[in-house]
Amino acid sequence: MVAGYTNGSQAFELSLSQRNLLNYTDTYGNITLRHAPDVRLPDPLTVEGNLNLEQSKITQLPRALTVEGNLNLAYSHVTQLPQDLNVSGYINLAHSKIRRLNNGLRVNGDLSLMGTSVTELPPYLYVGGNLYLANSAIQSLPPFLVVGGNIYLGGLAIHDIPDGVKVGGTIYQ
Repeated sequence: MVAGYTNGSQAFELSLSQRNLLNYTDTYGNITLRHAPDVRLPDPLTVEGNLNLEQSKITQLPRALTVEGNLNLAYSHVTQLPQDLNVSGYINLAHSKIRRLNNGLRVNGDLSLMGTSVTELPPYLYVGGNLYLANSAIQSLPPFLVVGGNIYLGGLAIHDIPDGVKVGGTIYQ
């Protein structure tokens, strides 16, 4: 069992060690903990492939997290990203409990904030791929935003584009 559990009035939290994670790792280095209960991941954690925590109840990521593939936190209970975060691919935060993004966040692939309660993007946000904002609470674009691909607003009412914003593709309403 990899969950916190209750024994009478006492609550217990279980942690996954690097060794325990082998049970959730495939031959390509991908770690899948979809639908997992709230467990504590090893800190620091390096994932050689993708880290998939979609629909998990995990609320906290390790303080130091390196993912050499993609990070999927869609529909998860994670509320914030670690300060020491390195992801080589995309970050999917769609419909997650994320509340804010870190200043200076760099995403080499796509970044999806669809359906989140994030209200603002940090200045100097770098997204190498596409930026998906549909059904989010974003009201404006930050200064010095760099997006290598397209921005998909999905009906958001963004009226002003600050100086220093660079978009390699198109901004779609």
